[in-house]
Amino acid sequence: MSWIVGFLLVLAGTVVGFFLARYWLSEHSDEAELNQQVTQTKQQLADYRREVAEHLSTAQALVEQLEETQDKLKAYLYHSADLLQREVEQPSLPFFSEDTLRELHMTNQLRPEKRRSDDKAVTDMPRDYSEKQSGLFKSS
Repeated sequence: MSWIVGFLLVLAGTVVGFFLARYWLSEHSDEAELNQQVTQTKQQLADYRREVAEHLSTAQALVEQLEETQDKLKAYLYHSADLLQREVEQPSLPFFSEDTLRELHMTNQLRPEKRRSDDKAVTDMPRDYSEKQSGLFKSS
């Protein structure tokens, strides 16, 4: 009976040792390190793809915004050129209307001219240039 107990103990030790060795070697072997590196590389690749996809979507949104702005600018320039073309075709409007010009002309004819001043002779010099010294330039 002791040899059966010994045999069962050896068998149990072998089974436990087999699974323990398999677990221990699977975590610390080169294959496990390679699997871990592959997993990290796949994660990095997935992150990189996500970043590239975000970058491309942002770039596409910016291009669409640029196209919209460009279309607005084209429409504005077309509208401005159209306005300028219409202004060239239309005769220019005077500053005053015809009635106002007629009224101004009539008032100028009826009103005596006050621009001429007969009280000063043309030969009189201005006071600054007179021969008499006065003010700051007067010598004591």
